[in-house]
Amino acid sequence: MILTANLPRILAATEGAGRVLDIGGGRHPLHLATHVVDIEPFDSRRRLAPIVPAPPRFTEATWVVHDVCSGPLPFPDKFFDFSFCSHLLEDVRDPLRVCAEIVRVSRRGYIETPSRQREIFCKDRLFRLKSALGYVPEVGFRHHLWFVEIRDNHLTFIAKDGGRMTDRRHVITRSDLGRKMSAEESAVCLFWDGDFSFSEAPAGSD
Repeated sequence: MILTANLPRILAATEGAGRVLDIGGGRHPLHLATHVVDIEPFDSRRRLAPIVPAPPRFTEATWVVHDVCSGPLPFPDKFFDFSFCSHLLEDVRDPLRVCAEIVRVSRRGYIETPSRQREIFCKDRLFRLKSALGYVPEVGFRHHLWFVEIRDNHLTFIAKDGGRMTDRRHVITRSDLGRKMSAEESAVCLFWDGDFSFSEAPAGSD
C-alpha cells in the first residue's frame, strides 16, 4: 500500500537521486531504489506492478539481506540521497533503532505506515453480535506490533495492546463511519529532510 497522492513527489525525489535506499520493501520494492535492504533474499521479491512504473535500478549485487533490528545498516553516514520506508516500522520489534539508522544513512526520505485509525478499524459488519457469539472480527492488522502517529517531524510508537483490540470502546466499525475507511484515512506519512525525531509512548496511550 502507498498513498497514491504522494507518488509524484516520491518520483521527483528519486528519479534524479544518485543513491536511493528502499528499507524493508523486499516483497514489493521501489524500482527507483538503487539499493534494497530486506530480511528476505533477492529472489523472494514478488513480480507485482511497480509502485512507480520504471525499470528497477537495484540489482542482486545491491540487494542486502539484513535484519534491520539486529544492528547498524552496512552503509556509511549519509550515503543515500533519499530513503524510502513504506509499511515496515509498524512490523519490526525495534522501530526506534530502525529510525536512527534511517537518519544516519540518509539525507532525506519518505516514511509511511498505517494510521492509528486504520489499526483500530473493523471492516466486518455486526461487530457486537459476532463478538457476543464468540467470533471476534479482525480489527486492524493483528500482526502489526505498533500504532504509529506522526505529528510535525516526529514519529511516536505505541505498543499495541491485544486486549484493547477486542474492546468495543477502542474499535471503529463500518457502522460508526457509515462507510469504508478511505485510503487517505488509512495511512500516515512523513517526507523528511535532514532528520526527524522519534520516541516510544507507553502502551495504551490515547
